[in-house]
Amino acid sequence: MTIASIVTAPSEISLDTVGNESFSEEMTRVIDLARDHVANVRDAVADYGEDVPVSGLVIVAHTPDDVFAECTTGERYDAVFLAQDNENGQQLWDESLLNMVLETADCAVYLETLGTKADPLLPDPEDATDRDDVSALDTASNILLAVGPGPHTILGAETARALGSTYGTSIRGVHLYESTDAERFQQGRKALDLTEYVLSDFPDVECESRASEDVVAELLQEIEKYDVAILGAPTKQPLLQRLFGQSVPDELEPQTTSILTVRQPSHALSSVYYRWKRAIERTSVGEDSPVLEDDF
Repeated sequence: MTIASIVTAPSEISLDTVGNESFSEEMTRVIDLARDHVANVRDAVADYGEDVPVSGLVIVAHTPDDVFAECTTGERYDAVFLAQDNENGQQLWDESLLNMVLETADCAVYLETLGTKADPLLPDPEDATDRDDVSALDTASNILLAVGPGPHTILGAETARALGSTYGTSIRGVHLYESTDAERFQQGRKALDLTEYVLSDFPDVECESRASEDVVAELLQEIEKYDVAILGAPTKQPLLQRLFGQSVPDELEPQTTSILTVRQPSHALSSVYYRWKRAIERTSVGEDSPVLEDDF
């Protein structure tokens, strides 16, 4: 695992001079601060996953877009995680950059939009306070998994399972569908069956499917009832607004829930599909396990 910080340098500064005596003192100070922050995050992550090698990296570039294009295409990384905080109207990442990553990345994408319950600040490494007392997810008690017929269902279920197992939370999978759309219901029911299979040995999980007059509006209302919500990369504008921390109807504020958006890259869909299909068929004992069709 690589913990990276991107430092944006003015276009007039040559990147070839990074580390040289002629390099800007101000930029050197910014880079040193980035190194310290990366080191703190790296140590915190290493404490949680002692068996996972963790390294730190500070990247100096003129535009973050070029960095993400290089890191998220090809086979360099299996996944990229980005946290988006919109407190006081200040976004960590430009919306166009996030859209670019979600649309073009060859690897899996995890994008977290932090709610007001979450504290993105790391504890002081010299503070004697136990890190468990300051971790945002340690205080989470429930996870909403939005289940739909889109291509990201498996990754969403796997993510919910990993978080739930690590932090001891409950998981509720919800599939909302328009009552007049029978085909959409059948597709969503397959997705919910697969979700239930992935979470079959999780101790505290509940899944349901229900009709809705306005799926997007009801999902937005449902999201705010949970500490963490997980959903596949959305295409509906109201969901995109919520994802990117833009304004939503007053009755939905304050936005206390953290949303974790997952996106499975298109080239991996067939391999994921067949891997799970084979696993299901090997363990199938009749109709108890879900069977996927080619148009899922």
